[in-house]
Amino acid sequence: MIVSSPDNQEVYPSYNALSRVAMVWGVPLVAVIVVGMGSMLLALISAAILGAGGVFFGLVGFPVLLYFKQICETDDQALRITAMEIWCRLTRRNAKSFGNTFTLSPMKFGRRDHVYKRDPE
Repeated sequence: MIVSSPDNQEVYPSYNALSRVAMVWGVPLVAVIVVGMGSMLLALISAAILGAGGVFFGLVGFPVLLYFKQICETDDQALRITAMEIWCRLTRRNAKSFGNTFTLSPMKFGRRDHVYKRDPE
C-alpha cells in the first residue's frame, strides 16, 4: 500500500521488526550459540582431563550470558557496537603520534609503499 505524504511524495511503509536481531531470553541468538558451544566444548575437554567433575566447567558460559543480557537490555545491537569498539581499539596504529587518540582516515598513511606507488599495469 502506497501512502501519500503532505508533500505529495510517495511513502512506502516498512516493518521495522525485520531489522531486529533474533533474541533468546534477551540475548542475541548468535551469541547464545557461540557461548553455548564454547561452554560445551570446554566441559567435554575438562571432563576428559579431570573426570566427571570437569563437566562443571561448562557453567562458565552462564555468567557470560548474564553479562550479554545486561548489555542488550536496552539495545539489541549493543554486542555489535561493543565488538566494533574493541576492534577499533585493537587495530589502531600510531596512536601515540596523535596524542593517544583515535584517528580515523579513509586511506592508509605511513610507510606503506602501495599507498604511494602505482602497480604496473
